[in-house]
Amino acid sequence: MRSNIRRWHPMALALGAALAMGTGPVTKADDPHGASPAPLEGTWRVQVSTHDCTSGALLLSFPAMLTFARGGTMTGTTAAPVFKPGQRSPDHGVWRQIGRRQFRAVSEAFILFDSPPPPLPLVKGVQRITQSIQVDGGSQFSSDADVEFFDSAGTVVANLCATAVGTRFE
Repeated sequence: MRSNIRRWHPMALALGAALAMGTGPVTKADDPHGASPAPLEGTWRVQVSTHDCTSGALLLSFPAMLTFARGGTMTGTTAAPVFKPGQRSPDHGVWRQIGRRQFRAVSEAFILFDSPPPPLPLVKGVQRITQSIQVDGGSQFSSDADVEFFDSAGTVVANLCATAVGTRFE
């Protein structure tokens, strides 16, 4: 009776084992897709200043946190005192690299109920933030943003401008 078991050359066995196990341990710095992470990826502490777009007058300054994930999604939260507790949802959005250290990000958050001024009336709807971001080195960024508030029907009810400085959260 003849056996169907074949003898494998030792080099083929070693190559098969190496392929099955990988070429070595994967470290945090390794990128399985062959590209370096974008300098914006990660979580950032952000200090935001909002301005009247026409006069440039400072309206509010407050902290926020933004996280830019690999693949182009982002999330964030704000401590802007203009919002009542529970009035605004977290930010969700997208980002993309447009230059060596330049990025564009767009995010939206729900405004869940109306509130009167000051400094501006907020109505149930959506807040959209469109940012141009410049990463300065690896641990800081600066951004300019247009901030739009929409009512539930999608009508723009307020516009603000904003500048921000971010510091990498490590």
